[in-house]
Amino acid sequence: MEAVMMTLGSGWVSGVRPYFMIFLLGLSGRLFGIEQVPEVLQRTDLLVIAGILLVVDFAADKIAFLDSFWDQLHTVIRPIAGGAIGYLLGGETDTTAAIVMAVLGAATALGAHATKATARAAVNVSPEPVSNALVSTGEDLAAVAVGVLTLVLPVVAGILALALVGAGLYLAYRIHRAYRDLKGRLAEVRARRAAGAEPGV
Repeated sequence: MEAVMMTLGSGWVSGVRPYFMIFLLGLSGRLFGIEQVPEVLQRTDLLVIAGILLVVDFAADKIAFLDSFWDQLHTVIRPIAGGAIGYLLGGETDTTAAIVMAVLGAATALGAHATKATARAAVNVSPEPVSNALVSTGEDLAAVAVGVLTLVLPVVAGILALALVGAGLYLAYRIHRAYRDLKGRLAEVRARRAAGAEPGV
């Protein structure tokens, strides 16, 4: 049960900040000897790579429009990260459990990623330039909070991750619907203007 909850928590963080989750798990395993953290995540080379990518991820996510490109690039990477962590967390039991955990981690990461990508695309077209950095910082804080909870209170982290995915997907749906309605209204306005201009042509 604890491994499942850790998979949910780490999956959500992977959908937002995958390199941070890998780095946090590996570093915590090495420094505090947390048994649930697989040894492969504690390797020095992996920690160095994850640390470098974490800094790049942090910086790229703060720049308007570059963040949307970064999100598109990570549409596959984030779910893979969540799935890989889930597989490793379930790998000590049996192969079937590991596969189930991998699917669970990937699905949670994909849900978090979909929410993040949709929200950031909407923020980028808003008139307030500082909102991008603020939203990104909020995501950083959320990732840190859920990541730490995944290690110290995995059950809480798992429940919170499910709630965030559910709320996030609903928000993404509302944003998509609002965008579609706005696009339809703009098309109507253009059509009316075009129809009104025809007699004078």
